[in-house]
Amino acid sequence: MKLFSMQILEKGLFFSLVALFFISCKKNNPQPEPEPEPVVRTSDQMIRDSIYYYYKLYSLWADQYIPQYDNTFEFTDQYTSADAVLLGLKSLTPAYPNYAIYGGFLDRFSFLDGLNNYHTGTQSRLRMDRNSGYGLYISMGTADSKVARPVIYFVEGGSPADKAGLKRSDMITSINGDADFAVAVTCDASGCKPVDQNALNQMRTRVLNALEGGGLQLELLRQDQSTYSQKLAYTSYIIDPLYRDTVYQYSTKNVGYLALSSFEEIENNNDNQQKIDAAFQGFENKHIEDLIVDLRYNTGGYVDAAVYVANKIGGSVAAGELMLTYICNAYMDKTHKGTNGMFSDTYYRKTSNLNLRKVYFLVSETTASAAEMLINVLKPYLDVQIIATGTHTYGKPVGFFEQIIENKVSFWPASFQLKNAAGFSDYWDGLLADRRDVTDYIFLESGDTQETMLETALEDAVPGSKKKANARKSTSQIAPRMLQDQQQINRIPERGLLKSQ
Repeated sequence: MKLFSMQILEKGLFFSLVALFFISCKKNNPQPEPEPEPVVRTSDQMIRDSIYYYYKLYSLWADQYIPQYDNTFEFTDQYTSADAVLLGLKSLTPAYPNYAIYGGFLDRFSFLDGLNNYHTGTQSRLRMDRNSGYGLYISMGTADSKVARPVIYFVEGGSPADKAGLKRSDMITSINGDADFAVAVTCDASGCKPVDQNALNQMRTRVLNALEGGGLQLELLRQDQSTYSQKLAYTSYIIDPLYRDTVYQYSTKNVGYLALSSFEEIENNNDNQQKIDAAFQGFENKHIEDLIVDLRYNTGGYVDAAVYVANKIGGSVAAGELMLTYICNAYMDKTHKGTNGMFSDTYYRKTSNLNLRKVYFLVSETTASAAEMLINVLKPYLDVQIIATGTHTYGKPVGFFEQIIENKVSFWPASFQLKNAAGFSDYWDGLLADRRDVTDYIFLESGDTQETMLETALEDAVPGSKKKANARKSTSQIAPRMLQDQQQINRIPERGLLKSQ
């Protein structure tokens, strides 16, 4: 579907601008000045011109902060790359001190991807629906409090690692025949830390280099002390975002658990829709009263997919009520906010029979975009509790749609901001957690009731459940430990808050 009737100009018309010329009319020289030669823009210049043009047309901040130039070249010719033009535009948006690490301006979100081997100046980001790689995400931990090794903290559904049976909590003892991935650590009651930080940094770099492609031969150690080998190919795969759903049954109530790694497209009865529908039908059949939604590795996805899940969770309670509204610039408001417009208000629909008492969200500081949107739109209607590894989520209340430029650049200007029914939209620093600094204990599988974040939610939903469980152990008593202030070796890329065109 074409977005805007005004946006599609004759190819080249926007770029082949005629240079300004000066006419010097002298009474004693009636000879006309010769016609000026058209300005010829190179392909790279036209791409830079287009970035300015579309940012001015679509950006959330276009009206007040991006100046209108009679001659676009005045702005774009200051820069030598597509990425530099975008950075220049983003730096015109309002200053925001909390984003100092990103440059100190409010738009830290708009981005470019090079297409067909075109280099924009930045590393390509993950595209939705499909990914390329192993689907393997790694952190650090120690099993003996003497040496730390790489530990898998997440395996993306549909990936080569997922299909090969690799699991969260598996410890990597060798990569491509190299077993030298152990780093000495010291441990006390407060946790474990490396003896030599440089050695840890060097080891992380080697792991990252190994993940860049070509193939992996891994030797792994499971928590039951069994070992196994696995060869992985670096390939493109279709993402399966629903990686766990179950119901925990107690004498007093049943509690549902749903783990989503992203919000891929849910439409036309595709696999994603069938799996979401089946999960919620299971929740209905077991008459759950509370639901735990695990979004700790969810960095976003499609708005419509998050709306679909929101209807399943809150539709029975809020049917017919406002779910969300869009904040856009004047041009977008005028052209795409009608009754059936791309940015028209969204209302709840009853698509399940759940009548939930409380919804718990398990999050981290990488939980972003569509994941934050889901939490925010449910808050006005349900009792929502956020349980976080830190103090808040990522903070990304803006969204995008794609603009292809010259078949060389995929441009995603931040074009809309989402507001819930209570009018709240300014979570630039993330949604604040109700329960903070809860350990993401990667040595237990997602969905294991002893895993710290899930255990925290269950103990609130069913007080005393922790005491009733057989052989329950607190994480401080479990031998494997993570490093203090650990940083994941590789993190799941931001996926955004996307609108389909």
